[in-house]
Amino acid sequence: MGKAVTGFNIGDAVFGSAAPAHAANNGTYGEFITVNTKELAHLPAGLSFDQAATLPIAGLTAYYGMKHNLKLQSGQKILVQGGAGGVGLFAIQIAKAFGAYVATTASANHRDLLTRLGADEVIDYHETDPAAVLHDYDAVFDTVGDIDTGLKVLKADGQLATIAGQPTDEQQHDQQKKVAFQFTQGSSQDLADLAQLVVSGQVKLTVATLPFSVANVIKGHRSIESRHTTGKIVIHVTD
Repeated sequence: MGKAVTGFNIGDAVFGSAAPAHAANNGTYGEFITVNTKELAHLPAGLSFDQAATLPIAGLTAYYGMKHNLKLQSGQKILVQGGAGGVGLFAIQIAKAFGAYVATTASANHRDLLTRLGADEVIDYHETDPAAVLHDYDAVFDTVGDIDTGLKVLKADGQLATIAGQPTDEQQHDQQKKVAFQFTQGSSQDLADLAQLVVSGQVKLTVATLPFSVANVIKGHRSIESRHTTGKIVIHVTD
């Protein structure tokens, strides 16, 4: 531990993300890693290391979007585009924890899961154009890159945050609706607050845990590359 570090002690159980992960340079399964404390939080009672490992990237992205970017309020209506993805699963539940009415887009085979997780309305985008049935929404959280549809769903002074596409100049200069690409800059407090949502049962995790081995690392990557993974895959290193 560095001499200037405060709030942490050697031996503390912690979780968080490493800065290189944000630069798409996170290619390691090393036993040790050096991190700063900006996105590091204490592991709370009631949360396992495997559970905590699912939170820093997808969970923090969703939490930052709801809390800081969209500033979602109780009673507002939000559309989460791509509800069955890793970020979408978190976004639906966090939005519900904030007291919002949540609609989401997903394939029909994910409807039951998303309903159990709190979605008020699940739209099969293969069959229905969300803009044809949703109107006057306060916010849209886009994880699929369909900004045009999201803007059509918003009310005049609504706002859209996207993590999957770059808004065009025309979309960014809408005189009434706000649209922006989200640069997630979470904090230790955000991680701690997100963890408490899990501990309290307001956010349920969808996790597939694989024991650490070369074969399982390969299996996990292949599953992700198939783009049909629901939730998060965790490589369990040790107890």
